[in-house]
Order: sequence, then C-alpha cells, then structure tokens
Amino acid sequence: MNKEERYKAIGNFFNVISNLKSKKEITDFFVGLFTPGEALMMARRIQVAQMLVDNESYESICKKLRVSTQTVVKADQWLHKGNRDYEKWIENRLKIKQQEKKYKNQNHQSLLDRYAHHRFLKDLLK
Repeated sequence: MNKEERYKAIGNFFNVISNLKSKKEITDFFVGLFTPGEALMMARRIQVAQMLVDNESYESICKKLRVSTQTVVKADQWLHKGNRDYEKWIENRLKIKQQEKKYKNQNHQSLLDRYAHHRFLKDLLK
C-alpha cells in the first residue's frame, strides 16, 4: 500500500468513527473490529497516558503495565506535542479522577458499583 492509499484508508477509518453517535455504537464498533489483543494494546496506551498525567515515572509505568519504554515515550510525546490538543484530554482525565474520588466517598448500592472496572461494565450496559 503506498502512502496515498494509507492516508486515504486511515482517513476513512476516522470518518467512520466520527459518525458513530452513541457510546453503545462506539463500543460495538471497536469490540467487533479489534481482537482482544488489539483492544488490550489500545487500552494500555491510554493507561500509559493516564499514568503520565498522574506523574508516574517511566520505570513505574513499564513495570506496572509490562510495556516497553518505547510505548511510554510515544505516549509522552503525544501528550506534549506542540499543538496542545493534549490539554483537553488532560482536563477530561482530571475531571474523571475527581469524579472517581467523589464516587469512592459514596455508599455503594451494588457490587457493580464498588470497583472501577465493574462500574465500567455497568456503564457499558446503560
């Protein structure tokens, strides 16, 4: 595939994603598109970025997530690239973190509410 074809294919991919209208559509799309390994790879990259925002060290991230230094460097470069798009992502991450702290202080109504990964599953079912 030449450079122009790659550019067009990637553009089409992003067009499809941008036309998805709900969280359910997005979830269904990615669950159907990615293998479990690919989904895990994408999720780990997001975790790396979150941990960098939380000021974790490269070494700590590599050990906890079992990722290479290259993966951490790539995420750090994305977070700190020149066009400052990352600031919106960081702001959203900090809001989520504040909501999680607030949520931890509340009484849990069910076991699905108790742990973050269970809440994630519960939110997917909404």
